[in-house]
Amino acid sequence: MELKDNTVREAFEVPTCATDEWNNVTPAFFMKVLENFGGLHAEAFGMGHYDLLREHLAWVVSRLHIHFNRPLKWRENVVFSTWHMGQEDGLFFRREAMMATPAGEPVITATTGWLLINLDTRAMVRHCNFASRPDSFRPEKAIEEPAPRLRIPAGVEMKTAYTYQVKQSDLDRNHHVNNTQYARFAMDALPEGLVRENGIKDFYINFVHEARLGDELEVRIGEENEGLLRNFYVEGLVEGKSSFLVKIVL
Repeated sequence: MELKDNTVREAFEVPTCATDEWNNVTPAFFMKVLENFGGLHAEAFGMGHYDLLREHLAWVVSRLHIHFNRPLKWRENVVFSTWHMGQEDGLFFRREAMMATPAGEPVITATTGWLLINLDTRAMVRHCNFASRPDSFRPEKAIEEPAPRLRIPAGVEMKTAYTYQVKQSDLDRNHHVNNTQYARFAMDALPEGLVRENGIKDFYINFVHEARLGDELEVRIGEENEGLLRNFYVEGLVEGKSSFLVKIVL
């Protein structure tokens, strides 16, 4: 791992565990890489998990947008990079990420919005010295617009795709479903073979409320056609309340 110009970079060959049955890198794998190296980047600037824990604070990802310029395949060589831009709008802390070819061609780009939470009060923290160091910023956007708040458009009929009970293997150290698992839940709702035929163009996710061990998720899906694009909305409900909302553009 290299840390240069306030950016973490790591070169690797796409492993088989990163891809689906058509050898395409999955949104969940990209999110796992981002989670890992984003954490290492934060630690390098004194903003990591244990640094914040001592102050009874924690990072919570709220919104994410991944854009696929093309499918990224098994055994391709890539350079992953991630950096943060500070607090953009007085609420969300923005982190960017990219997977590019060794020559620098962006293949997958992403932008994320994070909240800083006080663990004692569960309230959002709008300012913190940990996250306000301009010497740690890189003022460059991987995607121009910040990850948006999602809404299911009027007229989109949502139908139950499947139900799922949260298991131990879904959890992380915070004792609730790991962020990357929600991407898997959403992809499992898509009709069979659809990604093979079309490929993913954009993957958006809003994290609304954490799901915990034993929770019963009702995963619902609806489709909206927008010109040549097909937009799928996937929502996970726990006891009728939204846990996550995903938009997948094919």
